[in-house]
Amino acid sequence: MSFSVFINHTGSSAINFKSLPAQRRLTEALCHRDYGLSLTLPDDRLCPPVSLVVICFYFYLMPDTLEGSSAGNLMCRLNYILWLQDIVISTCGSNTIRGFDIGTGASAIYPLLACRLEPTWSFIATDIDDRSIQSAKQNIAQNSMEGRIVIEHMQADDAILQPLHTSQMDFDFVMCNPPFYSSTEDVSRSAEFKELGPNAICSGAEVEMITPGGETSFVARIFSESLQLRTKCRWYTSMLGKMSSIPDVVSLFREHNVDNYAITEFVQGQTRRWAIGWSFQDARLSDTIARISNPALQNIMPSRNTLHHSFPSARPANTLESVLRNVLAIVDGLLVTSTSATPESSSTTMLVRAQGNTWSRAARRKRLPAAVSADQEPPVLRCSIECCSKVDTPCEIIFTWLEGKDRSVFESFTSHVSRKVISTLRELGDE
Repeated sequence: MSFSVFINHTGSSAINFKSLPAQRRLTEALCHRDYGLSLTLPDDRLCPPVSLVVICFYFYLMPDTLEGSSAGNLMCRLNYILWLQDIVISTCGSNTIRGFDIGTGASAIYPLLACRLEPTWSFIATDIDDRSIQSAKQNIAQNSMEGRIVIEHMQADDAILQPLHTSQMDFDFVMCNPPFYSSTEDVSRSAEFKELGPNAICSGAEVEMITPGGETSFVARIFSESLQLRTKCRWYTSMLGKMSSIPDVVSLFREHNVDNYAITEFVQGQTRRWAIGWSFQDARLSDTIARISNPALQNIMPSRNTLHHSFPSARPANTLESVLRNVLAIVDGLLVTSTSATPESSSTTMLVRAQGNTWSRAARRKRLPAAVSADQEPPVLRCSIECCSKVDTPCEIIFTWLEGKDRSVFESFTSHVSRKVISTLRELGDE
């Protein structure tokens, strides 16, 4: 295999990633070596650059070889899939997972990587470009994935989520890496704003790079269609190439009272991407999946689903755990299950399910009867409670909202339990 190679400023050999053949051949080789994928990448369509994970192998052998690489781009793609894995594990009960990739491109890299990593996942993937469809089908066939990845040829004026409209099956997630730009001028401006210039040449065709209104408009169309489909899919998600697009999308959520959403960030080297997701179902994501610490985005982050209550004087830790169990035991209609201990972190986690709000003052005054059984109605609240103690840190109880429609129910429950724990510890002289 031949690459475009040059001698860099240190006198070492380096691969020129502004050479399209170099990008394509190395990407094909590393996808085969590290993911077992056989790819054929056409010269006139986007090439997903090599992953930072597999690049470490080449840095180990030839430390200066990868100068100028746009390695972070494929790593961001892999990170997108890993984020979806976290979402699926947290909120999807089925072992059989159905995904939908919008605009799969010539490589079909998302469904191929996902299906290689997850043997129980399957995909419908769409595109509007004849050339990309032809190449994507070839790559799927080369990897014997025809039974798990179905390609559908869409028209530009079709509904973006058309397969969801017509399928008899529900889906677990939608994913998309939309065209970033609104025009060729937008592409040019983006290149000019890069302080050091682009790391690698881009081979994308106009159909892959440009859409009317740019990525914000494209994701807005997906959101608009999702308002009709709602729970037909558990999670609707999209990658975003511009941080400035995120506030516009979140404003749509808030306009339509959609509070169950998530924002994440993928950073690899000089490459930075974001992803956003939303759901019309009751399953909730922990803050580690749904929120990031970027200060510029804090005012549009979803509300916290993980609440920490500290008990500095609660010693020993098993006292706090014992008190917590006693408090939960006296809450009417509460089901506490799947208790597990983690000796390594000195923590205990309990899963709590409530069919009705029986702990609030209003509920107690009305003496509400116990709610119907768990098999008859969805719970008003499902959460995990971790009683955590680490060396040289205060004991704390961590509440994570897992399921429910009403945030105020979750917050009132955590407040009630914490107050009862504090009052009991005071009686014991531990708070």
